[in-house]
Amino acid sequence: MAQLIKLRQCVSRYEVDLRRYANRFIWLKNRRLNEWKQRAESSTLQDLDHQVKLGKEFTAWLYRIQLDWATRTSDQRSSCPEEIEGAEWIKRLLGEVNDIAFLIYRPVLLTQSAAVQLDSLIITNDTIWCVKPMSGENGSVFQEVSGRKWKEIVSGGEREVLNPLISLNRTRAVVDAFLKNRGIGMKIVSTAYAPDSYIEFVHEDAGESFVDFRNEREWFEMLSQHSLLMKRVQIEAAEALLNHFETIASPRFQNT
Repeated sequence: MAQLIKLRQCVSRYEVDLRRYANRFIWLKNRRLNEWKQRAESSTLQDLDHQVKLGKEFTAWLYRIQLDWATRTSDQRSSCPEEIEGAEWIKRLLGEVNDIAFLIYRPVLLTQSAAVQLDSLIITNDTIWCVKPMSGENGSVFQEVSGRKWKEIVSGGEREVLNPLISLNRTRAVVDAFLKNRGIGMKIVSTAYAPDSYIEFVHEDAGESFVDFRNEREWFEMLSQHSLLMKRVQIEAAEALLNHFETIASPRFQNT
C-alpha cells in the first residue's frame, strides 16, 4: 500500500520524520497483515464470505491509519478535507501500489515568490508523477479540443472541461525548478488520470502521460515496479518538498 504523506495543508507525521514514519508504516502494516492472515486461515473454505469481510476490514483499517497520520501529530491536528470522502481514486491508488511510493494530495508549495497550489504528486524511487484525476461519467470519453479545452462525451451529449495539462505542466515546472535549486534531479511526468473513462485523440508530448480505464492496471504495476526499493534521491525530494509545504494546524490538546 502506497503511503499518503501529505494531505492538502494538513499537518502530517511524515513532516516530523519522513524516514522514521515511512519505515514504521511498513512494519505496522506487515504486523497487522500477519495477524489478519492467521485469522483468515482459521476460516474454513465454506467461510469465504468471512475471509472477504476480514480483508475489507484490514484495508479499511489501514486507510484510517493513513488519514490519521496525514492529519495529526503528537501535539497538532488538522481537519481532514471533506472532499476526501468522495475521492475513491485515492483509495484505489493507495491500495494497488507498493509501500515505497509516496502520495501527496494537492499540496500548497511555499516558494520564494508565492504560495503555489499544486496537483497531486506520486513520488516513486526515481520519478515524480504529477497527477490530475478526471472524474467523469462511467464509460465516458475525454477528447482534446484545443490547447485550453477538452470535451467529455457522455450519454446525454458532451461537456467542455479545462485541459488538465495546463495545471499539470505548471505543477511539473514548479516542482522541477524547486528541486533543481536544491541540487535534486528527478524525472517528472504530467499524468491525466481518468480511472472510469477513456482518453482518446490527445496529442502526447514528452513528459506527459494519459491513464484511463484501459491502462490503469498497467500504470499501477509500473508505479509498483518503481517502488521496490527506497532510494536516497526519493527521500531527499520528498523531505525537501515536505519542508516547504504550507501547513495549517491547531494544538491537539488545549490547556484548561
